[in-house]
Amino acid sequence: MVLAAEEFFHEEEVEHPVRYLPLGRVYSSSVPCVSPSGSSSVASKKVKAMMTNESADGGEEAGWKDKPSDVRPIDAAKPLRLRSNEGRKRVNFSEARKNVHGPQKDSSGWRKVKNWVDSMYLVASSVLVGELVWAKLTGRIIYDSDYFHSKKHIWPEGYTTFRKFTSFKACCEDHPHAPKRINCLESERRALLAIKSDLYKSDYWLSSWTGYDCCKWRGVSCDNTTNHVIRLDLHYPLDQYLDPPKKSKVNPSLFELKHLKYLDLSLNNFSTLVPSMISSLVHLEHLNLSCVNFDGLIPQQLGNLPNLRFLDLSCYDCYSSLWSNNLSWLSHLTSLEYLDMSFVNLSLANSWIHQINYNSLKHLALSNCLLQDAVGANADTMKLNSLSNISMKVNRKLKHLDFACNSLTKIPFDMESFIHLEYLDLSWNNIIGEIPLSMSNVIHLMHLDLSRNHITGEIPLSMGNLTSLLYLDLSSNGYFGRIPDFMGNHSSLLLMDLSSNEFSGRIPDAFCKLIYLEELLLFDNNISGQIPENMGNLHNLRYFDASMNNLMGQIPLSLGDLCNLETLDLSLNNIGGELTNLLDGLSKCLQGSQLWYFNIHGNKLSGSIPFSLGQLSQLRFLDISWNLLQDNMTEAHFSNLTDLSDLDISYNSLNLILSDDWVPPFHAKKIHMSYCHLGTRFPSWIQTQRTLEDLSLSGVGLYGNIPSWFSDFIFNNSQFQLDISSNNLNGQLPSSLSNIMDLSNNSFEGTIPSSYAKFEYAKVLKLSNNHIHGSLPAFFCNFTNLYMLHLSNNYLSGEVPNCHGSYPINLNSLHLNNNNLSGPFPSILRNSKKLIVLDLGGNKFSGEIPKWVGRSFPLLKILRLSSNLFHHSIPANIGNFTFLQVLDLSSNSLIGSIPSTIENLSFMGVKQNYTHNLLRFSGDSSGFHGCESCGYFSNGDMGYILDDNIKITAKGSTNEYTKALSAVASIDLSNNELSGEIPKEITKLHGLCFLNLSNNHLTGRIPENISAITELESLDLSMNHLTGEIPSKLSSLNFLSFLNISYNNLSGRIPTGGQFSTFNDSIYAGNKGLCGVPLPECPDDDANHSPSQIGENEKGDKLGTILNYTFIVIGFIVGFWAYFGMVIMKKSIKATLFQLADKMYDWIYVQLSLRIAKLNMKWQK
Repeated sequence: MVLAAEEFFHEEEVEHPVRYLPLGRVYSSSVPCVSPSGSSSVASKKVKAMMTNESADGGEEAGWKDKPSDVRPIDAAKPLRLRSNEGRKRVNFSEARKNVHGPQKDSSGWRKVKNWVDSMYLVASSVLVGELVWAKLTGRIIYDSDYFHSKKHIWPEGYTTFRKFTSFKACCEDHPHAPKRINCLESERRALLAIKSDLYKSDYWLSSWTGYDCCKWRGVSCDNTTNHVIRLDLHYPLDQYLDPPKKSKVNPSLFELKHLKYLDLSLNNFSTLVPSMISSLVHLEHLNLSCVNFDGLIPQQLGNLPNLRFLDLSCYDCYSSLWSNNLSWLSHLTSLEYLDMSFVNLSLANSWIHQINYNSLKHLALSNCLLQDAVGANADTMKLNSLSNISMKVNRKLKHLDFACNSLTKIPFDMESFIHLEYLDLSWNNIIGEIPLSMSNVIHLMHLDLSRNHITGEIPLSMGNLTSLLYLDLSSNGYFGRIPDFMGNHSSLLLMDLSSNEFSGRIPDAFCKLIYLEELLLFDNNISGQIPENMGNLHNLRYFDASMNNLMGQIPLSLGDLCNLETLDLSLNNIGGELTNLLDGLSKCLQGSQLWYFNIHGNKLSGSIPFSLGQLSQLRFLDISWNLLQDNMTEAHFSNLTDLSDLDISYNSLNLILSDDWVPPFHAKKIHMSYCHLGTRFPSWIQTQRTLEDLSLSGVGLYGNIPSWFSDFIFNNSQFQLDISSNNLNGQLPSSLSNIMDLSNNSFEGTIPSSYAKFEYAKVLKLSNNHIHGSLPAFFCNFTNLYMLHLSNNYLSGEVPNCHGSYPINLNSLHLNNNNLSGPFPSILRNSKKLIVLDLGGNKFSGEIPKWVGRSFPLLKILRLSSNLFHHSIPANIGNFTFLQVLDLSSNSLIGSIPSTIENLSFMGVKQNYTHNLLRFSGDSSGFHGCESCGYFSNGDMGYILDDNIKITAKGSTNEYTKALSAVASIDLSNNELSGEIPKEITKLHGLCFLNLSNNHLTGRIPENISAITELESLDLSMNHLTGEIPSKLSSLNFLSFLNISYNNLSGRIPTGGQFSTFNDSIYAGNKGLCGVPLPECPDDDANHSPSQIGENEKGDKLGTILNYTFIVIGFIVGFWAYFGMVIMKKSIKATLFQLADKMYDWIYVQLSLRIAKLNMKWQK
């Protein structure tokens, strides 16, 4: 047993004490071999004799240099002194070396001392063993593991002697001048140095690789018996990985280390094939090749490593170039416990699920491998897409299973086969169906992630058995129904994510049992009702996000007790009431509120903002925009918000009363105060915000010119985002640009400054709705970073310049509409392959629409070329716009037929969703790999979402769409000279909302299957030459609220039922052959009416009259009490009553409209 040296000497009194030894050697006597009590045994006396230049039998030892005359025994309580030729004095180690004599390489004297100490160590050990055996035999003591630490020994002398020699022996072996034992084999030492020479910056992170003993080098371990290198850890240092390593090489000398059991080369950059020679290292048990940038086919020879227990070929920071089409080599690794091949391309490995050896496996990770559902080679002997053919006995060890980010359509195994599973991740796949009932058998499961799939149905009752769950993520699926109460039984849960589903009903009261819960994510569902009052019981809750739901009522008072809450997001709901209780409660936390993110925008909060807001000192993000808040905000509201970084109070009725010399306590990066009352002058306190990067003062009432100090402050930052639109600013445009600048809806005048040419970094420039004139400058060709350029509703003229050599290749959105621009279609756009929105309407562009348009804009969503002078036919390749949702070619001189390729506008073929189909503007999204959680893009970043707007003519009027633009699909080809029939292919556009083909020369019949466009709201086919009958199925279109088929050659009976009962007769004008309600009856109507039918109709008329009056009375009563009830009731229920009244009003209005329409038809008869 080796004992601590500090038990035997006073370390604070000794500073490298040394003595002369034979042949000038220096020996440290920091640990004198004497007993703590000061008495000396026989063995200790022999050691003293050696240390005082006497032999063990009392004779004199040869070889001493200037033996001192006053040598005395060593005293443990006193520091040793150095005897030198100049006299006694204390010296340090370096001084002693200067005074020694004799050759430095001779250590025979030292060897004698050490050999003697070794022999005495054996003697002492034998004495102790004998002592223990005797004590055990005689029963005088009972030996246990605490014997060496006990103070009650029968014979303490033997134990004391053993302790002294154990410590002394260790001291001798560790002495810096003792002869070193070199364990490293020279051949392996040379191999290691060769390996090092081919690694990037190895001199830095392998600086310890010096000297002869390689077994003591960093990352190297040797076998104590054979001295062979058995462990080699050459992973690139994590602290240097922010600067990725450049190319290294796998030196062939690596494979000379035949006895390696552990090899780690992770985080290097080899950029080559996986060396098949790794299979020669047959003793390997641990092989880590993660993130080394190997590429090509994984060699089958890896299956020749029979002892392998750990294999990692993953790469989590990039998509690996490794691939395999056959994993049969894994079946030979019978000892494998850990396997991670994440990000290896296994798309061609059809039988992967059956080729993995599960006998010993405990950890299996195959995320981001492009896995498909496994297909067995022999369906008769192998159950496809399942592991149920694998014995349950051999799967009891598996605890970690990760198949995230693949293309699986079903869970690829029977959950009953893995009853001891603790970690399961199947997120980001295409799994359909419901959660299997067998999931309830995995009772040890602690981590379950099924997010980002297509799983539907309600959460099964069997999920309540998973009481060990710590992490549950079911987000981004199709779950519906109420959140079951038994979810509150998962009392150990730390995180629950049910976001982005279709859950309805209330938040269960049972959630109050989740006392350990730290994160609760419920956003993007259809959850309604109030937030439960007992949510305040979740004292460990740090993250609560219930945004984008239908929550109503007030914020419960108990939320103010959640002092550990760091993030609270209740945005985009219908929550009313005031903020006072919540903010007052949080401000009274004894240790201070931890809230740093507070987002409640897009609700119906009213009243004033309490001063307690200013006491939330941890607050960094505050968004209370788009509410009904009012009253004043003063400096006191911001008094202690020293960490505030993002502030958004826009779209409220707030008056900001801030003095000119106010210095905010924060240094924000983002300040949005749009449509608040700020005053006519630019606030001077903005100058104190030196870290400001995003400022929005839209619609705050600013007037006059932009002050010089503001220009200097804002435009010195090339990354600044500025929005001062919709004010009363005038004068010349500022001479500088910021990264994002919106000056639209003001009264700026003059031309676009030529100084803008040097701001090529600009990404967004919006100057619409001003008084700018002149031509479009050619320097925009060099704006290669420009995403959005909006110059609409100005007085620009001339042609759009041509570009030579440089193009705005990143342009996403271009608005040049409503100017006086002329010339052909702008060739500047030929290379703008990322264009999403193009609006050239309301100009004087002429010529044909070039065919390259259909090839150059693969991402185009909005194409508006209306009110120009384009002629010729519509290009047939317009069908290439598979993402197009708005096509407006109206009011031109286009000829020819409507191309049948219009059916390829596949985006219009599906129903649009407002919340999940946003217009996305990005620098580069072409490299998106599909698994967003992994966050990988081959070129550039994901970008950001910006609002866009477009004018659409539908339902007889022109409206501007902004927020709801993503939910609109529209085709407008009106006011041209198109001919031919309406192509039947247009009926495949099931998601089309607006269709306007009026004022052309179209002939033939209305497509019989036009009712297949189920989302159609507006249909205008007027002023054409259409013939035949109106399709009877047109009445089945439930959303059709506008129809105009006037001035055609239609004939036959007008369909009845549905929305047709609400249309007036003007929409049928100019069609002499039409008859029936609301036009005159058809010739055969009288003949078809029998007396009994007439009687039944009269009875129906009476019933209709009674119903009409009944609805009128109900409407009056509801309206009366809705108004006066809200006057006398509390504010807390006003919002709820308003919503109820609105819904009731809409229902009554529709019913009355239908009844009145029927009465009108009867009166006309």
